[in-house]
Amino acid sequence: MKTWISVSLIAVLGIIAYSNSFHVPFVFDDEDSITGNPVIRDMGNFLLNGTGYSYNPRRFVGYLTFALNYEWGGLDVTGYHIVNLAIHIINALLVYGLMVLTFKTPMMKGSALAPRSGILAFFTAALFTVHPVQTEAVTYVVQRLASLAALFYSASLCLYIRFRLIQESSEGPVWRGYVLYGLSLVSAVMAMKTKEIAFTLPLIVVVYELIFFGVGDMRRRVLWALPLLATAAIIPLSMLNLGKPLGEVLSDVSQVTVLQSSLSRWEYLMTEFRVIVTYIRLLFLPVGQNLDYDYTVYQSLFDPQVAVSFLFLLGLFVLAIVLLRRAHRGGDASLRIISFGIVWFLITLSVESSIIPIVDVIFEHRLYLPSVGFFMSVVTAVFLLMRNKAVKGAPAAAALLAVVVVAMTGTTYARNIVWQSGISLWEDVVSKSPMKARPHNNLGPIYFDKGEYDHAIEQYEMALKLDPDYDLPHNNLGNAYRMKGWTDKAIEQYEIALNLNPQFIDAHNNLGLALLGAGHREEGIKEINTAYAIKHYNSGKDYLRWGFFEDAITEFQSALRLRPDYAETKKDIAIAESMLLNKTGTSR
Repeated sequence: MKTWISVSLIAVLGIIAYSNSFHVPFVFDDEDSITGNPVIRDMGNFLLNGTGYSYNPRRFVGYLTFALNYEWGGLDVTGYHIVNLAIHIINALLVYGLMVLTFKTPMMKGSALAPRSGILAFFTAALFTVHPVQTEAVTYVVQRLASLAALFYSASLCLYIRFRLIQESSEGPVWRGYVLYGLSLVSAVMAMKTKEIAFTLPLIVVVYELIFFGVGDMRRRVLWALPLLATAAIIPLSMLNLGKPLGEVLSDVSQVTVLQSSLSRWEYLMTEFRVIVTYIRLLFLPVGQNLDYDYTVYQSLFDPQVAVSFLFLLGLFVLAIVLLRRAHRGGDASLRIISFGIVWFLITLSVESSIIPIVDVIFEHRLYLPSVGFFMSVVTAVFLLMRNKAVKGAPAAAALLAVVVVAMTGTTYARNIVWQSGISLWEDVVSKSPMKARPHNNLGPIYFDKGEYDHAIEQYEMALKLDPDYDLPHNNLGNAYRMKGWTDKAIEQYEIALNLNPQFIDAHNNLGLALLGAGHREEGIKEINTAYAIKHYNSGKDYLRWGFFEDAITEFQSALRLRPDYAETKKDIAIAESMLLNKTGTSR
């Protein structure tokens, strides 16, 4: 198949699969990261001062793209979806390029599938494009962080491979190879500054070198690999002085539950053995997809389900080694691709599915980058197996995979229908996770905004039945009660929320409004002032952490004016003034 035909078909498939996603509303963490994020509303924060970088240094590049979207179209969701789909299609083309380049490497010479490399590359990229498990990384706007990191990750690897091929063949001018190598490094840095999953890129480069270029002159190869290996330091350096647990830093969701935030490293690892098997099942059979899984937490390796999962994953790793050894001893060189795909899958999952406890144990968008290895392995395996089973093995394999691509395209289109509105999305989640509090709490505000207060109350009450110590639904229930005119019941709910979380800004503000409505003017003003004081105080802490000491002092002083009894604020003002003095050598 000619390259231009493959490229065109991949793009068309992507557009068809996501043609109904351009008006999907902002949902879930989109509200904190995009619609309610003042930092992205001014490009000057990213180009003229350090606010954009300080806001989230680990994901600066991703948030810069959100700021560009806002600059071009405000909060018109269509523009964000167009960019997300464009990133997804570019990723698919990079997957295509990765397969094509791999068949050109020294260790792939003599592979029986080499003459079919174009068609293998096409089906690998096509499956990556239309598989419904990708919808969360493409349709869910904020998960551009995952797809964009994958773009820079894949681009860096492809550029590096192209550089190495030029070195091996000694064809073309030497400077071209160095330019490609430099671009590979730049892309690696961009990946590291988009999302933490890029941390595994240097390891993948080393594994690729060993599998497809052989051992050879290791001294020279190590020399070339060192700069890429050094880029791995960018992520831990970006995490310094954040004052948060690593799991919270890596978390994709700002709304936490008490149970999930208390997982130990051991519990998280045991649970992830099961989660990874679930991921593999979703790749083979994408049914029961869910934005917010209610997943069982496991605590022991001797739990039968954990033990079986562990043995399965261990067997998968052993299979990768066996296939590599078989290829080395005279088996078809394409076995190397299957081996590499398995190792890619396991390594790229390791950041989010190992020993670092993250708030939520499972999210489908975490499969986006790892799925590249899965599709490389599966497509190669299908062609190898069909070659051995039939005289016309390649056409039969292509026909089989074409049917799968068409089916997956329809399934992705259908999955995107669920994302069309907040109600359809969260009703789907509630139907699949009925015993989890968060989906009920997130469905409630959708009904609330439509004026369906009774339905909203029903969802909030269910959330509290499942988790009485969950502060958000208490506040939300208070809002619904207030709209029904039940002020006393609303005040009671706000007070419960504040007992659970004394720093809950919205609950303080809502309690103040309710108290004013009930005629308690002094108490109401005090609560509203408290809400604003906490907001200013939190902003001051952020500015202090980012190194904007004058802004921090201003925010702390605003908080102190609103609540003079905040003794902690006086201490922070003194700290900020001391830091400013050390920085400038002059007092404010």
